[in-house]
Amino acid sequence: MTRNWEIIREILLRLESTNTPNAYVNSDNFEGLPEQEVAYNMQLLSDAGCIEARILNSSSGDGKINAAMAIRLKNSGHDLLDAIRNESVWNKVKEKFTSSGIDMTIDLVMSVGKRIVEAMLS
Repeated sequence: MTRNWEIIREILLRLESTNTPNAYVNSDNFEGLPEQEVAYNMQLLSDAGCIEARILNSSSGDGKINAAMAIRLKNSGHDLLDAIRNESVWNKVKEKFTSSGIDMTIDLVMSVGKRIVEAMLS
C-alpha cells in the first residue's frame, strides 16, 4: 500500500472540522475511497505524530487493518494542514513536486507549502 496525499489531506480536513470534543473520524466514512487505503493513511499520520488514532490490525497476519479511527489533530498535524489547507496552495504544492520529480514527504510538503504561502503574502 502507498501513501496517498489526497487521502491524507482529506483526513486532516475532516478531523479539523469535528468541533465536538470526543468526536472522531472512522476510516469507513470516506465515500468513494477504499477503507483499507484510508485506514493505512491514518496509520501513517499517527506514526508521524500528526494525529492521535486508534488502529486495530488484523490478528490473522494478512496485513489488513480491521478498524481505524482518527481522534484528534496533534500540533504537527495542525502545522501540516495549515501548509496545505488552501486549495490553491495545495495545487501548487502538488505541481511543484510533480514538476521536480521528487517524492512528497511530510517535512517537504510542509516546507514547500509554507514557502508558497509566504510568496502569496509578499
